[in-house]
Amino acid sequence: MGPPGSGKGTLSSLCVKHFGWYQLSTGNLCRDHIQRDTDIGKRIKRALDEGKLVADDVIADMIKQWIKSQDELPRGIIFDGYPRTKTQAELLYNFLQEALEEFDLILVKLHVDSDLVLERILSRVFCSNKTCQTVYSLLKESPMHPKASMVCDKCSSPLVHRTDDTKDTLKNRIHLYYENEQDIIDFYVRKGMSVGMINGAQTVQDVFNDFKKLAQQKAYVC
Repeated sequence: MGPPGSGKGTLSSLCVKHFGWYQLSTGNLCRDHIQRDTDIGKRIKRALDEGKLVADDVIADMIKQWIKSQDELPRGIIFDGYPRTKTQAELLYNFLQEALEEFDLILVKLHVDSDLVLERILSRVFCSNKTCQTVYSLLKESPMHPKASMVCDKCSSPLVHRTDDTKDTLKNRIHLYYENEQDIIDFYVRKGMSVGMINGAQTVQDVFNDFKKLAQQKAYVC
């Protein structure tokens, strides 16, 4: 967990490649519903346009639907951008208890200064191809910088900014994140979980190296 732009998606991608885990992005699920113009998608779009959090029950239903649709669950699932509220954390925990005979939840927090978060997100673009959605950064020092200007490295589709990645909307999203962060952490700590802390302002490789050390120390990776 971490504020928007803290590097959750990038770290998740490295974990997928290195450990073989599955990255479940609620953002991608939301965008899929918006693209298909479902009832859920309409509610999500309205909330995002207003810079608000999507209702807890909507996100929870999407997660449940995805998990139930899998013939066989991956050995590890990264909840990228979820849960975002204490209620979502409780709904997820209770659902996993009901649906699975055994599971382990691991919480890792990425800490990044708000000014750096804003800089990162305002420089963020993603592939316009709905089947690709690869994320890039226009910051020249970023390893996620596209090889060609505003063109996806993978499928050559145009890169675009997200409509909700505006300065005012982002400031509100960051504020909402920090309003909920401690309650989420406290909930999981009461459930006996350890919380790993990583400095998300480092380079991508340093963040991943710290994650691997943390995983080894806590026996998070089997």
